Amino acid sequence: MTRRLIALSFAALVVAGVAVAGGQAWFDHDCAMCESLMSDEALMNNMNWEQYDLSNGLVAVTTVTPDYLAAYRTAHSNMNATAERLMKGEEMELCGSCTAMGKCMMMGAKQEYVETSTGDVWIVTSDNPEVVADLHKWVARNQEEMKKAKM
Repeated sequence: MTRRLIALSFAALVVAGVAVAGGQAWFDHDCAMCESLMSDEALMNNMNWEQYDLSNGLVAVTTVTPDYLAAYRTAHSNMNATAERLMKGEEMELCGSCTAMGKCMMMGAKQEYVETSTGDVWIVTSDNPEVVADLHKWVARNQEEMKKAKM
């Protein structure tokens, strides 16, 4: 599959609300990576994004209602294009979640992506305990912020 910096199916990575931590919003409408998803409120209301710890990283599962699957695929494709621009060095505004995941990727995290009939599965792993700890922190923070936003 194509390289994906954070094209996590950051899929439902986000909410209409913004959670601020340390001066940087964890999820943010102004994030270059997230804007493809967040700009379509109907899409956001018709998808579910879950993340779970693995012993060596994380798994993120996105499911989308059938009527919004095409919109999700388009948003995800746009996110991949943004990730490619980031990897080429273009500077963009990112939210805290995308920044944290980008750091893990730059530290050598490996990823696998599987498109499913209802969305996708994204697996991010590492042999480096420091990276695994950061991935687990990312999962915990995402879950915390999503609860606050009642996603």
